[in-house]
Amino acid sequence: MPKTIKVGKSVIGEGQPCFIVVEAGVNQVLEKNDLKKCGAKSSLEVAFRMVDAAAEAKADAIKFQSWITEKVLLKNVKKPKYQVESVGADDEVSYFDLIKSLETSREQELKIADYCRKKGILFFSTPYDNESADFLDEKARVQIFKLASIELNNHLFLRHVAKKGKPLIISTGLSSMDDVRAVVEIARKEGFAYRLVLLQCTSNYPTAPKEINLNVIRAYKKEFSDILIGFSDHSKTFIASIGAVALGAVVLEKHFTLDKSFKGPDHSSSLDKKDLIDWVSSVRELEASMGSSEKNITEGEKNNETMRKYLVITPRKKGTKIGLEMLNSMRTGVGIMPIDKNLKMIAGKRLKIDVNKVKPLKWEMIE
Repeated sequence: MPKTIKVGKSVIGEGQPCFIVVEAGVNQVLEKNDLKKCGAKSSLEVAFRMVDAAAEAKADAIKFQSWITEKVLLKNVKKPKYQVESVGADDEVSYFDLIKSLETSREQELKIADYCRKKGILFFSTPYDNESADFLDEKARVQIFKLASIELNNHLFLRHVAKKGKPLIISTGLSSMDDVRAVVEIARKEGFAYRLVLLQCTSNYPTAPKEINLNVIRAYKKEFSDILIGFSDHSKTFIASIGAVALGAVVLEKHFTLDKSFKGPDHSSSLDKKDLIDWVSSVRELEASMGSSEKNITEGEKNNETMRKYLVITPRKKGTKIGLEMLNSMRTGVGIMPIDKNLKMIAGKRLKIDVNKVKPLKWEMIE
């Protein structure tokens, strides 16, 4: 049987609809001007609107991020390049201050989780420290965990989260195949490989097409046959997501914002509401298009069988020995198909009747 993981109302795995995760991340945390621009009174209201949009788009889950800044970042660390480009250099606002400003309170996280339950969409969050992981497990009661790419080589934290006993998704950006092998080895040895999902990911925002490397999904599926594989899409379009599903990705995630023009590290590389609806519907259309691996005539094709060609014979007298030079193929709607098997059976046989005009050849016309 195909490997599957049960999460809430969803089943993740081969043969199942792709588990679609709307990555809210920290895009609900807006500056005053952007709050005013979207007519919201608070970041919590923005979060609720994002949940509404994810539910309307019929995504399976919406994911946020959870951390305590003092536990994850030293004050003298410099911003990554993409954040410098999106929010400004360190002398404008330090990396520490930026991350602190995006931190969501525990109270708000619980309210978001409750709102998701009311809207019928799965809530979970990416923790970045032990305390946040414990909170999500014990207070927010998440049913699945997701670790960011930066935690792939953090085996201390990996083990802490894995001990929660819940399904675990891990992005694999900023890593080599050996890094990924090390995590899979831990999962196998410590008994949580059966509930692990690896996401091919490129930790660059947005990701250029040449760096997406969807073929890594094939490599993962071949080497880690006991592990489910998905894709975290940081590209500007959703072409890569469609390709990933065609390659067998069973989980997809992509950043979402109410407005790409908002100021912040992730808005510009996120989907807006229209994009989100199109993204989910395109994935579902692709899944429908994948269909069966068995090659048969479809029900729809059966209505168009008159397009096929059948054998016709040119005028000949009764008793004529049939040669292939007398035969042609045309759209007749009925008759004998011009396949080799039939041609061999017909060649050398004699006509039972006179043929006065070009007409479909039928078996009853042949001795």
